[in-house]
Amino acid sequence: MTEPSPLEVVRRVRGNQLACRTGILLLSTEYLGKERSLAAQLNLDALNYAEWRLKKVLDGQLFLGLNKQSLIAELDEIVQLPTQTNALLLYNLDIALSYLEFQERPYVWDFLRDSFRKRPKALVITMPTSADHLLPDKASRDIWHRGGRLAVVS
Repeated sequence: MTEPSPLEVVRRVRGNQLACRTGILLLSTEYLGKERSLAAQLNLDALNYAEWRLKKVLDGQLFLGLNKQSLIAELDEIVQLPTQTNALLLYNLDIALSYLEFQERPYVWDFLRDSFRKRPKALVITMPTSADHLLPDKASRDIWHRGGRLAVVS
């Protein structure tokens, strides 16, 4: 199995062949913090999940109240935002995933891979390669990979 490039993942999720136009880019340490530049290279709009989420926090709010359903609802809200392109690179989502219970994370990844259908734009999520505990498990990553929807940026 050949390793798809980040550009190939973007082309795949931007195309019309997939019902769930989602992909994952695993970033090596040297690319962390350079997501906006990567998005520009791939002709994607970029959104920092952490900044977006902070704007939604109310004065005096102590807890985010995130669970698997609310995170998926937030991701749905994010792909509805007006942007210049038909695809969005979302980064710092690892913050939200780390907040979820360990058992909830596979549900979110599986939903994004198989059930996040007919959204107005493609969603490419960046994750640190070192965040193995937040990523889909090996079998699930293989499915993402075989579908041409996962690449490593190194």
